[in-house]
Amino acid sequence: ICFFNMIILYTLLTIILLLMIWELIMLFLVRNPKVLQKLWRGAKNSIGYLYVHGERKNMVYREDASQYDPELGYTLKPGKFIYTEREFSNSYFVNSLGVRDTEDALVAPDIVIVGDSLALGWGVDQEKTFAKLLENKIRLKILNTSLPDYGTVRQMLILRKVDRSRLQCLVIQCSNNIYNENLKFCLNDNRLQIMREATYHQLAQINNLPKKYYFGKFVFMRIKKKLDGLQSKPVAAEKKINISEEDLFLNVLKHHEDLLASVPVIIVLLLNEKHKSDYFVNSLKQKIAEASNPPFIRRMIVLNAMQHITENDFYLMDNHLNDHAHVILADLLEQTFREQKII
Repeated sequence: ICFFNMIILYTLLTIILLLMIWELIMLFLVRNPKVLQKLWRGAKNSIGYLYVHGERKNMVYREDASQYDPELGYTLKPGKFIYTEREFSNSYFVNSLGVRDTEDALVAPDIVIVGDSLALGWGVDQEKTFAKLLENKIRLKILNTSLPDYGTVRQMLILRKVDRSRLQCLVIQCSNNIYNENLKFCLNDNRLQIMREATYHQLAQINNLPKKYYFGKFVFMRIKKKLDGLQSKPVAAEKKINISEEDLFLNVLKHHEDLLASVPVIIVLLLNEKHKSDYFVNSLKQKIAEASNPPFIRRMIVLNAMQHITENDFYLMDNHLNDHAHVILADLLEQTFREQKII
């Protein structure tokens, strides 16, 4: 019995020692991206998860960066703020609409971009975003209304607030972020439910708590993620509804036909986070060609930007695009504009 107890004790001590070593390795890699750069893709993804969920702050809930909006949930706060994380530090200049652009861009823009944090230019200086690079290339006024985590529903709502008197082209950037918002819109009789102001401030308070490191934090996060993945989750009500992502996207657009029908050119630009698949491009191209669709949908142009972007065009730990990716996107859109005779 004594020998058996010693084996158990030895095994427990070994496990504890291995977990401690694992924790130290993960901590070292989170704090030293240059070393992480040399490792394999799986290690990069794993450490990126720890950084994004364990250390990074979300600008959406920062008091100096964002504000509650009763119609949209939140926008950026007009003025200037600096958003700094481990891999970048950028200034944001926000106009009176609450988007990252100049005040002059609000006056009769030629082109409007709606999207989420990828089109916003999270992690990129304002003048290096693809919106500004493209504007300098084609010499047309571009307004970028993209905001973090905005789905298609809120993209359409903020578009309604824009001066569209000279609008020649609308760019709708899509990513994995659109699904949940578009689904909730569909399940709620095609109406959007906006979070209450008290909820927003509660989330802001939680987000702004110091993300302090304690020994064992990363091991705990990895084990919890593994256990969450192994657990059999109950089928949510929305999963019982067999509606594809592309159908949900088109459903939102059809409910804003009065807004979109008069737009000469609509470009759907697919941008996803790192290692996400181009989940609906081919299906969307087929669906928009169906004769039952209104004309503005049938004439939409679908661009899969992920075909032009590599792993090196993303930050190593953060799941957003770097400067080089925005150059690629500006070139891609310029080429498309020329093909469509917008310029």
